[in-house]
Amino acid sequence: MPACTESATVQRVADDDWVAEIGEQLPVSPLSALGLFLAALIGVRLAGEQLSNRALLESVFPLLAATAVVFADRWLVARDVSTRDRLTVFGYGLGGFLAAFLVTALHLYVLYLEETGARAPLYLLLMGGTVGVGAGTVAGIYEIRQRAATREAKRQSERLEEFASVVSHDLRNPLSVAQGRLRAAFTSGDPEHLHEVDAALTRMDELIDESLSVARSGTQVEDPYEVPLVELASEAWTVVETDDATYEVVGDRPLRVDPKRAKQLFENCYRNAIEHGREDVHVRVGPCDGGFFVADDGPGIPEDERDAVLEQGYSTSAEGSGLGLAIVRAVADAHGWRVTITESESGGARFEFTRGG
Repeated sequence: MPACTESATVQRVADDDWVAEIGEQLPVSPLSALGLFLAALIGVRLAGEQLSNRALLESVFPLLAATAVVFADRWLVARDVSTRDRLTVFGYGLGGFLAAFLVTALHLYVLYLEETGARAPLYLLLMGGTVGVGAGTVAGIYEIRQRAATREAKRQSERLEEFASVVSHDLRNPLSVAQGRLRAAFTSGDPEHLHEVDAALTRMDELIDESLSVARSGTQVEDPYEVPLVELASEAWTVVETDDATYEVVGDRPLRVDPKRAKQLFENCYRNAIEHGREDVHVRVGPCDGGFFVADDGPGIPEDERDAVLEQGYSTSAEGSGLGLAIVRAVADAHGWRVTITESESGGARFEFTRGG
């Protein structure tokens, strides 16, 4: 697969993104490693005690807790939770381990002072810490869900502000045209003016639909499932007015998506290539490291404009709404994808969509 570059990355990320970068370099998920380590220690102790009733009673709940931590981490990975959020859950789990370990140690110390003691105190510390990991993991998952809800609320607020901006600004021009032509029709009686009124109203309807699409696409994807890249790309191509344009899919991979929204992303990428390229523009779609790309052999996008083209309202055409690529960005955000714009092999534009950290 061709590697995805990181130049001209268009995504607002936190200043502490180095945390995610470190996490991505680790050979194994820290939370899974911690859970497996604790489960292995408990299993070794059970084997040493030859599965005695006492050992089973002491170990069954901590062993279940350690196993549940591993399954919880795998569940987070399966749901494409970002590396940073999974490290947050690990931090909560480790904090739970240390807190439970400390409480158990204090309790054992009290027993020591009372000269009652405890059998296998080190193992009791381990069991207490293991239960703490489980509790901390649950707390961590709750925390990242709250963070995700906050981030989504902020994104939705930004989308609604953008939509309000379009309604209050971009609709004024076609509305003025419709009003002027309608007055002219009443004054002159020429029905030709009504055709211009109809065109202006159609334009307003398109602007409203596209703005609503931007606002709605910012929501998180619910219940995504795997769909082949070839299927998404091909079905999206069939609903776009392509004229003499052509396309090809140069590879395949499964993508975990909401198919309806993902097709909208491909459709808008195709339309952008066709509207800004030659009549016979050629579009290529294929997998790359961590995601997929959509490239064309058109005129490309200047490097100093690549950060701006995905913003709502940006357009190089007087008739353009500036919303097509904003919808692409919104759909990518909803799926947790990072959008990178580079130059294609033929000198055109190349949009890369990769999993964000």
